[in-house]
Amino acid sequence: MTMNIDKEYLIQLVLFEISGNIGEDEKTYLHQVIAEDQEANAIYLELLNMYPENRLQEIRAYPGAEKVWIAIRKKEHYQTIVRYMTGMAALFVMAGFFSYIFFTKKKDSSPPIAEHIQLQLRNGPTIDLSNQQGRTQLGNIILNNKNKQLTYSYDTATPQSASLTVPAGKDYSIHLQDGSEIELNAATQLDFPLAFTGNTREVTIHGEAYLKIAQNAGKPFLVHLPGATVQVLGTAFNVNTYDSNAVSVALVEGAVKMEAGNATSILKPGYEISFTPEKGMSTEKFDEGDVLAWRQGIHLFHAASMEEIATLIHRFYGVVVKIDVKAANNKPFTGSMNRNKPVRHFLDGLKFSQYIDYYFDNDSILHLK
Repeated sequence: MTMNIDKEYLIQLVLFEISGNIGEDEKTYLHQVIAEDQEANAIYLELLNMYPENRLQEIRAYPGAEKVWIAIRKKEHYQTIVRYMTGMAALFVMAGFFSYIFFTKKKDSSPPIAEHIQLQLRNGPTIDLSNQQGRTQLGNIILNNKNKQLTYSYDTATPQSASLTVPAGKDYSIHLQDGSEIELNAATQLDFPLAFTGNTREVTIHGEAYLKIAQNAGKPFLVHLPGATVQVLGTAFNVNTYDSNAVSVALVEGAVKMEAGNATSILKPGYEISFTPEKGMSTEKFDEGDVLAWRQGIHLFHAASMEEIATLIHRFYGVVVKIDVKAANNKPFTGSMNRNKPVRHFLDGLKFSQYIDYYFDNDSILHLK
């Protein structure tokens, strides 16, 4: 027999039972549904098979677990769920309904990421920072590359500029000579001078970065973005220019002034400015846990299209993606991606939630179908 069931609610009830958080009325309804509906029973058994008893104990004992179940029951913001569950090596997938998968450790057979982080010195060599670790001296430049961070010293006033490129699947941080720190997300390029010798400190960013700017009232810091410029004295903020037709700046602390087109706006902490040539500037509050989640390797999706998901898989993992899904079957997706885990963890979550299936072909291209 087949019933019309709410899969989101069904999976919530299964999770509640597994975790010991189910009420008696809910338990009665759950077992009635799985007894009468083959699909519901299959979902129930598949979830049970993924939870050996020792892992159930981990879930029940994990600090904050009770808040997770309350958040699910109330259907609160999924960012709250992700924050609590990240430490449990868990993945939430919400593609029309919730599913929670506690993955076992397994060898990932996804294609390796070949591109490297590179520092290109103007009129000089290119340094492969993915392979060349530790201290490197190039004339008057001393580089120290360690733990995905670059610090350097440059002991001459002769202007010298450089480009730092972080490819898809990577992230990296650099400490500039003035004490400012810039964290670069995947697929991002930073153009900067090794020493700020003029009346301003200026850099250019394509992609996404989080900046902590050292204070220097006498030497403003300018961040050039595609079609916009941000001016700061000392502050912390996020810039995102992945969309070639849009720029967003989210301010965490301090104050910034953004100029784009013919408009100028001063931003306050907790607010984000977005700019497109068609719509101009708009300002609104932002969720710091959402916008800055990439710094912990997490990306949160909000009703994302298949194309957006494919773009993020490539950006976070460096995998070439081809979409084989018909446009009519392209459903919006809300959930999270954790690039601290192999790409197959995310893909298996999508598959289990019945959002998509996938495979890697002989050329290591990922197909979403």
